[in-house]
Parts: sequence; structure tokens; C-alpha cells
Amino acid sequence: MKKAHLLFYFLFSFIYASAQDITLVGTIKESISKERIAHTSISLFDEKRKLIAGAMSNTTGEFEIKKLKVGTYFLNIKFIGFAQKDTLIHLLKNGKHNLGDIYIVAGPQEIGEVNVTASNSVQQHQSDRQVYQANQYKSAVGGTALDIVKNLPSITLDGKGEILVRGNKGLIVLINGTPTLLDAQTILTQIAANDVKEVEFISSPRAQYDPDGKGGMINIKTSKPSSDGFAWLMNLQYGLPSVDDYDNVERQKRFGSDVSFQYRMNKLDIQGSLNYLRNDNAGFRDGDVYTIIGDKKTMFPSQGERSFNKYNYGARLNTAYQLTENQKIQFGLLASKKFQDRVADIYYDNQSISTVDGSTIHRLQYFNPNLQNKQGKFYLMDLSYQLALNKKHSLDFGVVYEHADIYGSTNNGNIENGNDTIQWTRNTYTNPINGVRASAQHQVKLTDNSELISGYQIRKDGQNGDFKYNNKEFGQGDFAVIPEFSGKMNANNLVHALFSQYNRAYTNTNIAFGLRYEFYKRDVLLVDTKEEYPYQTHQLYPSVDIKHKLDKGWEMKMSASRRVQRNNNFELNPIPEREHSETLERGDAELLPEFVTNFETGVIKKFTQGLFFSNVYYQHTKNPIQRVNSVYADTILHRVFTNADYARRYGLEVGGEWKPAPSLKLLFGTNTYNYKIEGDVLDYVNTYKNSDWVYSFNASGILNLPRQWTAAVDVNYLGERPTLQGVDSRFITPNFSLSKSFYQGAVTAQVQWKNIELGNWGVNEQRITTYANDFFTTTNYIYEKNIILLNLNFNIKKLNNILRLPKSEFGEKEF
Repeated sequence: MKKAHLLFYFLFSFIYASAQDITLVGTIKESISKERIAHTSISLFDEKRKLIAGAMSNTTGEFEIKKLKVGTYFLNIKFIGFAQKDTLIHLLKNGKHNLGDIYIVAGPQEIGEVNVTASNSVQQHQSDRQVYQANQYKSAVGGTALDIVKNLPSITLDGKGEILVRGNKGLIVLINGTPTLLDAQTILTQIAANDVKEVEFISSPRAQYDPDGKGGMINIKTSKPSSDGFAWLMNLQYGLPSVDDYDNVERQKRFGSDVSFQYRMNKLDIQGSLNYLRNDNAGFRDGDVYTIIGDKKTMFPSQGERSFNKYNYGARLNTAYQLTENQKIQFGLLASKKFQDRVADIYYDNQSISTVDGSTIHRLQYFNPNLQNKQGKFYLMDLSYQLALNKKHSLDFGVVYEHADIYGSTNNGNIENGNDTIQWTRNTYTNPINGVRASAQHQVKLTDNSELISGYQIRKDGQNGDFKYNNKEFGQGDFAVIPEFSGKMNANNLVHALFSQYNRAYTNTNIAFGLRYEFYKRDVLLVDTKEEYPYQTHQLYPSVDIKHKLDKGWEMKMSASRRVQRNNNFELNPIPEREHSETLERGDAELLPEFVTNFETGVIKKFTQGLFFSNVYYQHTKNPIQRVNSVYADTILHRVFTNADYARRYGLEVGGEWKPAPSLKLLFGTNTYNYKIEGDVLDYVNTYKNSDWVYSFNASGILNLPRQWTAAVDVNYLGERPTLQGVDSRFITPNFSLSKSFYQGAVTAQVQWKNIELGNWGVNEQRITTYANDFFTTTNYIYEKNIILLNLNFNIKKLNNILRLPKSEFGEKEF
């Protein structure tokens, strides 16, 4: 780390100031015919929207603005009969800055409808967050917000769909700034990708945010009205039949639709959306396991179908109303349903042998049909009120209510020779969640460039689970409840928080210091046995972030924070669940939260063709939560959650965007880190240790072709990763899309080719391996490849304007 800081210091010491005159030139053209447009009005504003200069294009559509300084400007282009266009410009060095051809679209002019190209930049780096434009990720069209998030430079997705941030599980999701109780994967799959405008990644949140989530926060920002009146967007999706055959019993179904609308009039803003997505996936599972008990070694390799039938649908509504000049009220509602059937029909070949002489003790071949169903209905409501007392003081009050009705079942059978049923088990559960939070916040402007934000928050949530394990042996008539594997669990969480955040902006430097105090209380009760597991703690969570502008487009930033990863109810639940034949799963009601210390420092470089950033980071975790295995019976592994002693990781993250040609844009993000974990596991004598280097990258390329064609490709790669007991293999998913726009962008048709595999190089596959001195298990999960999706997107407002028919001058009068 010291070497890294010395390297950065050495680099910055050679950067010097240069503030000379710049000349800005460009050519205005019509988007369809590519013809030059004369006498176009061009205005240039600074970052505060103050007019700096103006110009008019000449007879060949060219314009020139002289005597500009290094900085960021907004270029505004207006011409009668064309839509207004705003472009964000970064001027980074002296001399002539050529914007090239700037295309404007014929149609009605709408003040406020802005096309932000940000010098063709799709990302911004602020002192505490990175902001990404959602519409750049073409493979996400027709999908969900998760399909956007997985392409961000700091984020990867593993084979199970879990989100990893710099290798960490634990990400908190905000929707338009409102936090949610649900895990990131669940909430992100409930929001249509076409409804997302921006994604903010906050790696080191400030004091006014919850300290939960060791990976940081993602804020999903949905589209807002840009002009008065209605605006509609609609998308249709259909999936072609599977290309590859996995011998799955049912054919996969893939289709969906989403529609979003925006309305603004006077003091009222409304945004809403409806979405439905059916997204089945075929798959296969190939496993190999052995256990050792005494002098007996039991091997039970397996193969079979592992596929998913799943759908989700939902509705979102957000409203804002300006009561008076200094009062505003906002209301949000999210309601959704998620359904998933996981089919795992597995064939086992069990064989027990003596470790003494190798003789066969027992052999059995059987079929294990397994159907796991998960369902949930989710509701999130938030209400906020903002009051500006005067020019310096303002108040913000908010209430959030969340309810999730979660339930499901697992049917698991063992059938010998296709006829005799050895055993049937059926797990059922209901596990509803109710949560509420309230907050009061005061903001005071100390000076024109500084502010102090202070407040109080209370959060309370509860989950009452009812878990039943039913069993039927061969020859029995009815299922019988097994008490030792059944029960009810109540879990309640209470958090009181006080925080204060100071922010100050200087000419070239932004600083932010914050401190948050929390009292946290957790109560777990096993209702049937009256066992109680209380836990409470007082904690301080400091945070600091600094960003400094250097010369020639360079910026430096540094941040540090302390965070917590609280235990979810799935991890705490000690009531066993038989998920499938070879595992018995349970949580631990005495698990401790993870406490995490983060530090990172980095640089950002803006240049004419794009942007580059690099971060060096370090993280130390106390009580890291691990899912580990031990031997329960000769053919059953006991899978539980436990705390290791500590984990640490340090790494380098590099990313950015580059536009090597006017029609080509490249986005990339790479991450390399060293991970080490250590701790005692269950009753094993030896302390477990594991460490290794891990590599990952996300890359996208967007090529704008003639006649409004667009081609895009992206690749997500996650390297092999160590765990406390083993290793998870690499995971890679390449995607390609080809789009064609019609009617000046009002209609777009797209074909997507997802999980591309040309040959046999293990796309969309992941192998999970764990071991100890008395067992070994490795399973390769093979998910569907070569999925073809068709999308059709409509911008109803643009389409109506373009297709508007002329009115009859005489017929309407006569009518």
C-alpha cells in the first residue's frame, strides 16, 4: 500500500497547470439525410448554466467559438423545426477542439428534452459515487435492472446469480434514493431495464446512508419527465426456442413486455411502469461427492437436469408535487410478484467401499426427482416531505413501509429402479417480512460552498417464519411431520441511528466527513422450544471522502469508511431444510454481523476521446460469514453458515471508456485483488486458511453503423475464487446484439444473442468445490447457452409526432 501511495504521489508531482485559449469548432447536420444545416443557433454555458458565448453556423453548417478556457461546458443547439439538443463538453487542453459532426433530429422543439452525450461519456466520477447511463448497455434491453448492474466495472455476477462487488457479497439497493430490505438480486429483478435511466454505484457511502452492505450501495434512478405532457415507452420481447438440448423435460418459455410513462404538468410530476417477464432457463448438473465415516468411504456421483421456470411482474409509481415554492411532497409505490421453480431431476450411483481392503460394502442406483418452488409478493411504499425554511435551512421527513410475503416448498424423492419409492420428503415454509423506517433530516448551508446535514433514523423489521418438514417412507400411506426438522422462528431487528455529515467544496477540492452512531438490537426466537438468541451492540461508523482536481483533466480521490454486513434471516434460521438429496441445510441463530473497514484511493483522467480511472483499495472484515460443509450421514452433507475469524483483500481496479472513432465506443472495467480468509470451521481440529489472486473484467463495445444500425458486444468474466473450504471456478458470459432504428429513433428492433458459445469453452458454467479430511464435493452447474431474444421498442410520443396526419381543412368544418 505504501508503494502504491508513493507511486500516485510521484505521478501527481509531474502534473502542472496549463490555462490557455481554446477554440471550439463543429458542424451541424440533419440526422437522417446527413445534410449540413446553416444558420443554427449555438449557445455555450458553464457548469452553473451561465451563458459564456454564442455563435451561428455558416452556410456550410460549420461554427467556431474562440477564447475558451479549460473546463466543462454545456453546448445548446436550436433550430426551427428541429428538437433542441444539449451536449456536455469537456475542454481539457489548449488549441482547437473539434466536435466533428453534430446531428440534430427533425421534429417539434421541446424545451427540457435533453440529449446528454457528455462528450460521449456514459459515466461520471464524483467524490462519493460513480454514475452510469443505463441506455449504453444494449444486452439489457427487455431484461431487468440486474442485466444493467452486472456490466458495471466494479461488479460481477456468479453462476448462482449472486452479485459480487470487488469479490464481496453484500450490496444494498436504493430505488430513487429509497432503501429496501430485500437482497439485491431479488429487488433488481423486479425492475425493468427499460425503466432505468441511471445507476449510481456508491462504494463508500456517507453518514446519512445506512452502513449496511460491505460491498456498498447501488441507487437505481428511474426516468423522469423531461417536458410537459405525456411520454410513453413500450418494449416487447420474445425468445426463440432453445438452440442447445439439455434433455430437459419441458420446453423453455421466454417472453415479456414492459411499458413506462411520464407525465408533467405545472407542479405535478408522475412516473410509472408496468412489466412482465417470463425467462425460463434450461440446464444440467454434474456432481461428484464422497464421504468417509470410520473405515467406510461412500461415493455418490450424479448427473441430471437442473433447469428453471421463472417469471416476475410488477408495477411502479412515483409522484412529486410542489405544494408551494418552498414545500414539496413525494410518494412512491412498488408492487411486484416473483415466481421460480427449480427442477433438479438427478440420477445417483451410490457405492460404499471399505478403506481397509477396498471391498464393496453396498451399491445402489436411484433417481432423485426434486422440485423447489419459491414465490414472493413484494410491496414498497415511501412518502417524503421537504421544507425549505429559508435560503440556508431545510428539513426533510420520510417514512418507508415494506412488506414481502415469501413462501415456497421443496419436494424431494428417492426412487429405486424407476419403480420403488424409497423415500419422499416435502418441505414447506412461509416467511413474511414487515419493515418500517422513519427519518428526520436537517440541512444547513454554512457558507456558499459548505453544508452540514444531521438527522435521526429508526428502522424496525420482523420476520415470522413457519417451516415444516414432512416425510414418507416406502410403504407408508401419508406424509408425517418430523418435529426435529420443523418449527417456527421469529426474528426482529431494531436500529436507532444518529448522524452528522459535513461537506465542503473549494475551488479544486471537495471534502466530506461524516460520523454515524447506531444502536442495533436483534432478537431471534424459536417458538416451539422457547429458545431465545438476543444480540445487541453500539457502533460508530465514520466516513471520509476527498476529491481534488489537478491539471490537464486529472483528478484524485480518496475515501475510507467503516461498514457492517448484518445477518439475514436465512443465515440465522437453525431449522434444517432438505434442499435436495445430498444436503441438509441450516443457519445459525448466534451468527455475528460482519464489521468491515474500507479504504481506497484513485485517479480519474478525462480526455477528448473518453475517460480513464484507477482505484487501489484495501478491505478488512471481522467475522466473515461463510457457508461450509461437514458430514451428516454417509450420503448427506451438512451445510451450515458460520463466522470465520477474518478476511482481507487488497486490489487494483482499472476502467473507463474510449471512443477511438466517431462511430465506435468501448467501455471496460478490470479488477485484480488478493483475497485471504482464515478461521475455525465447526468441529474440525485444524484452522482453515485459503488465499489467492482473483481476476475479473467487464467489457462492452458499441458500433454505430449507417442507416441507424447499431451493433454491441459485451463480455463478463469472473475468475476462479478461493473460499474457506475450497474454490469456485471461473464464470464467463459473452453477449451480442444488433439493433435497427426507424422513424428517427421512435421504433427500435433488436436481436440479442446471449451466452454465446462457439465451440466448447465453458460459457455460462460454474464448478463449486469444497473439501475436508472426511469429504470431497465438486459440482459443475451448466446453464443454458446461445439464447436468442427479439425486442421491439416503441417511443409512443416520438411516434405520434412523426406519424401525425394533416387535418382536413373543409371536412372538419362541415362535420
